[in-house]
Amino acid sequence: MPDLPLVRLTGKGRRWRLTGHPWVFRDDLAQVPPALAAGDLAAVLSPQGDFLGQAFFSVLSRIALRFVTFGDEPVDAAFWGARLDRALAYRELVAPGVEARRLIFGEADGFPGLVVDAYGAHLAVQTLHPGPERLLPELLELLAARLAPASITLRHDAEVRLLEGLTLSVETVRGVLPERVEVREGACRLLVDVQGGQKTGLFLDQRENRLAAAPWGRGEVLDAFAYQGGFGLHLAPGAERVTLVDASETALTAARQNAALNNLNHLEFVKDNAFAFLKRAVAAGRRFDVVVLDPPAFAKSRRDRPGALKGYLEINRRAFQLLRPGGVLITCSCSYNLGEPEFLEIVRQAAVAAGRTARLVERRGAARDHPALLSLPESAYLKCCFLMVD
Repeated sequence: MPDLPLVRLTGKGRRWRLTGHPWVFRDDLAQVPPALAAGDLAAVLSPQGDFLGQAFFSVLSRIALRFVTFGDEPVDAAFWGARLDRALAYRELVAPGVEARRLIFGEADGFPGLVVDAYGAHLAVQTLHPGPERLLPELLELLAARLAPASITLRHDAEVRLLEGLTLSVETVRGVLPERVEVREGACRLLVDVQGGQKTGLFLDQRENRLAAAPWGRGEVLDAFAYQGGFGLHLAPGAERVTLVDASETALTAARQNAALNNLNHLEFVKDNAFAFLKRAVAAGRRFDVVVLDPPAFAKSRRDRPGALKGYLEINRRAFQLLRPGGVLITCSCSYNLGEPEFLEIVRQAAVAAGRTARLVERRGAARDHPALLSLPESAYLKCCFLMVD
């Protein structure tokens, strides 16, 4: 057994651990050393004293333990280097040559609470737990040695850090980061604000869904919750006109810049609340051949579910009302607290309420550089459905 502080689980905690889930909740801890600090690595024991693995400890979060390994191997620089090599090799397998991609996706790559994204030669790093935060100098050295990046920026502005007692900040700690980094995504060129863009600059989890949407572009296209226009830009080459709607002027400014970069001049940019726009468009009798719904997470916690269910039902019902016969709806949810079967049921109800018949053409999830850990359902959060409407 490693020479580490010992944390003992309750019987319920042991049973939960044996499901393979990498998190242990605070209620399932039977005994914790008083001196154990946030981010410490601890040896985890069953009620009987059997060794169950090594985990990062959290003082504040409801998630008290995040397993690093279920074995007793030394968790040192060689350990983390091997895990990084495995993560990078996987990206070369599933996303070779992709300029904007996720290199480390937390627990799914064996790095609890760590995200690393690459935008060309520039890295964005985000720690969401005191464990990887304390390891950051070592992890940055490993990334620099393997990738020789032009810059590394710490995107420590995710509010979930506050739940762990971590501060919020954004800082480029290595190299020189330009104001915008240009990357290519399929046939599109995109300008990325690595320091100020949402997430770490782009919604990389939707990359493959945006590429899959491109062949469906035709006629009149509506991209609601457009952000920087990712879906709309990919649909634009085959479309007569694309309307992009977002409540953020900053996002629409970026979308305009991306449209200009791609020599697209048949895009309309509308600063508006997407719910209000959809309602008015239905009342005005507008019709579209393709509608994209890619809203932010409506259900960030279980207590958000009732409002989220109503929200998803409303926007999908409006979208069905706006589509011409033969039209295509691309509808998404990134709410983990709404599973795929439940999301599909909401979409079905929306079609019925709109008096439309819809055929499910394709069910998709996050891009392959965002692998879902089978024992961590929380990592399989993104749903993206392509439907054709009669």
